[in-house]
Amino acid sequence: MATSTKRPQTQKIFEYLNGDSSRTLTARQAQTRFGVQNLRARINDLRDMGVDIVTEMRETRTSDRPVAFYSIFSW
Repeated sequence: MATSTKRPQTQKIFEYLNGDSSRTLTARQAQTRFGVQNLRARINDLRDMGVDIVTEMRETRTSDRPVAFYSIFSW
């Protein structure tokens, strides 16, 4: 059953990030947009499929810890 929900989430994340080279996605955004509870796992799934995902840790105003921003690497 987890596989049926995981695949569409991974596809949605890929399509979102691939739609514009400047798009990024955080865990909070992924949860709100796609219902993803574990973005890091879905990003790992995409990497296992050969997608070149970049992780950038940034300070934000809303968190006292750095937040991971994921994007697809483009030249």
